[in-house]
Amino acid sequence: MKKKIISYLYTKQKRAVLLRAFHIWQHRPYEVAPLSDVSHKCTSCGTEYTGNYCPRCGQSAQIGRFSFKKAILHFLDVWGVGNRSMFRTIRDLIFRPGFMIRDYLRGMQSAYFPPFNMFFLLATFSLVVEHGISLGLGEKEQETNPVKTEVVANQEEENDDTKLEKKFSDQERESKMLKISAKFVQVMSSLWDKNPAVFSLLSLVLFSIPLFMFFRTTPAIPDLRFSEFIVALVYTSNSYSIFSAAGNLLDLGILKIIAILMIFVSLKQFSGYSKLRVLWYIILSILISFTILTIIIGLWIYIVYLAYK
Repeated sequence: MKKKIISYLYTKQKRAVLLRAFHIWQHRPYEVAPLSDVSHKCTSCGTEYTGNYCPRCGQSAQIGRFSFKKAILHFLDVWGVGNRSMFRTIRDLIFRPGFMIRDYLRGMQSAYFPPFNMFFLLATFSLVVEHGISLGLGEKEQETNPVKTEVVANQEEENDDTKLEKKFSDQERESKMLKISAKFVQVMSSLWDKNPAVFSLLSLVLFSIPLFMFFRTTPAIPDLRFSEFIVALVYTSNSYSIFSAAGNLLDLGILKIIAILMIFVSLKQFSGYSKLRVLWYIILSILISFTILTIIIGLWIYIVYLAYK
């Protein structure tokens, strides 16, 4: 099968056929396994039934004997990712994010991992990758001594603070408002670097109101609710986090760029709008959100400045 797929990449016509098949698969919703008409006796409660699951205790008819595969799934289940819907959700968020979100909002919820549960799992994984795991495939050789690494990290942090202070003149250093502004920038920059998943969700929540103004009557879902749109944005954030975490783990900048592009892809597939229209709506939403955010931050800084004056 793999050789047959690879052979389709050699010629332009075969590539077009393969791409067409991929597009058909993207639009096709998840298909639930057909109901079995074979009689079973539940090995857990002894109930005789026909179907895929026991109507009394819910155990699968395909329980079978214990295997290494089942042991691995049980181990993953401890961390909340053993459910097959998690792997299906990750796959669809990579290859068909917007269509998957549309299927979920239309009622196909048992087929996919819950959006908020998945967000917190990905946020935790992003933190672990950022602070505890790094394969460093694209990194240059660095000193592996943990003591020296910590010293270098502290020196780099001090250098960053020094560079930030040098940006201001002697007169500007005395300004409390500028100091408060610089501190706010540092906090947001730290959040971006240390937890991109949380930052992406906060960003999407910030953009949610202006975005919803443009996407509330999409061709795919004409009567979209704001609560449904929040769910769509959380799944969009999850799609971003998958590529962002992979980029941090492998130290590949291209994956981080793809992570940003996945926000556009998700909204494009989810809404059914044209690419240009989605891009224009995103730009307008960013401009509106930044204008509102600038006003709010300016008022907050001014209030803090008056309080400490």
